[in-house]
Formats: sequence, structure tokens, C-alpha cells
Amino acid sequence: MKFLHYLEHTTDEMAGQTGSERIKRIHERVCKVKSNEEIGVKYMQAWEERYYDKQEAQAEGRAEGRAEGRAEGRAEGARIKMEELIRKKLKKGKSVEEIADALEESVETIQELIEEISASDK
Repeated sequence: MKFLHYLEHTTDEMAGQTGSERIKRIHERVCKVKSNEEIGVKYMQAWEERYYDKQEAQAEGRAEGRAEGRAEGRAEGARIKMEELIRKKLKKGKSVEEIADALEESVETIQELIEEISASDK
């Protein structure tokens, strides 16, 4: 609890008031780091690098998500088109085998789609 309070109020006075040798040692290190310009520059460079890496990763993630969404949309569109063609061919009295042959799909795939179509039409 003392450490959290120190983190919220990082001052020489607060470090002394805690009565904790560990916090005093940590505070001394913090002060050394803050006073050393080279360490400060390295810290900022590391922070900036992590920031830009995160930005880049987020951009890549968004691009991948959009690509997946487009692919799923195309697949869904193709499936809807396939269902429309099956409906038309069923109305013309075509058999499952004839539809499969015409659409260059397996009989099993066409049968599954016909069952889904029938279920959704109910």
C-alpha cells in the first residue's frame, strides 16, 4: 500500500515519509534515472519505438480484419448466388444430380444446400 501511494505521489518528501528502505532505494534510482539525460533519451526512444510498433500492429490488424471481412462477404455472396441457382433449377424440376453437374459441385454439397433452403423457406 505504501508503494502504491509512493507511485501516485513520487516526491522526495513522500519517499522519506514511507519509512520503507526499499521505497527509498527505488526513489534514489528513479532520481538518478531522471537526472541522467542519456538514460532519459534512451527511455524516450524505447517508448517511441514501442508506440510506433503498437500503431503498426494495430494498422496491420485492421487491414487483416478488412481483408477477412471482404473474403467472408464474397463467400457469403457466392453462397447466396448458389442458393438462387439451386432454387431456379428445382423450380424447373431438375434432380439433385443434374443440379450438381450443372453447378460443378458435389451431390452432397447440393443436397446440404437444398436442405438448408427448405429449412429457411419454412
